[in-house]
Amino acid sequence: MTRCCHGQCCHGQCRHGQCCHGQRRHGPRRRRAGYTLIEVMMAMGVLTAGAVGIMAMIQASTRGNLEAREMTTGNQLSQRWVERLRRDALSWQRSTRVLDPTLLARTSYLQLVPNPGGVPAWFVPVPPVGSPDTANFDFYGRNTAAPADSYYCTNVRLEWLYVGRAMRADVRVWWLRRASGTNTDPTRVALAQCAPGMDPTLLGDNDWRVRMTFASTVLRHTPMPP
Repeated sequence: MTRCCHGQCCHGQCRHGQCCHGQRRHGPRRRRAGYTLIEVMMAMGVLTAGAVGIMAMIQASTRGNLEAREMTTGNQLSQRWVERLRRDALSWQRSTRVLDPTLLARTSYLQLVPNPGGVPAWFVPVPPVGSPDTANFDFYGRNTAAPADSYYCTNVRLEWLYVGRAMRADVRVWWLRRASGTNTDPTRVALAQCAPGMDPTLLGDNDWRVRMTFASTVLRHTPMPP
């Protein structure tokens, strides 16, 4: 009889403290836990569907944040041009009750107001020579005179409320929406570069290519002390 050490036999299996030569005892096989291919594919499908939904939500959120940023910048630029017109009104130092051609001669922008009875129209304000002001702005709201860098475009409309005493000033800032049209669309190129004479309202009130912000103010003369 072969001696068993700690339940194991040197030359065979050990059973009840004795070795059984030439015999093996097989216990029941354990079933290994796992997933079938179908289960894995179903799990991957569920994860993919969830990931697509999350990515679409992130994309919509990013687009909404961009449009909100553009709208905020447009409003700020409108107010900036309102302040420029108010600054220009400081050169309007006297008033009359009749139309005087010399009344606004010292102003840069207000002298373009149409005569009483005329139809007020939008125009591109042209800053005086040497002024750092520009009618166009880049994506970050900085002054730029380069058409390739222009992102926000500015128009101004003036109208007499009381001839010689007070006028209304409207400011319109507009910009091209992203992914609107193709790069070969001539209208899109003209809009993107703030081309002179390009009026976005001529494209239709509900045109999807442009967005706009508006600001209005009333301008009066600035009396100078005698």
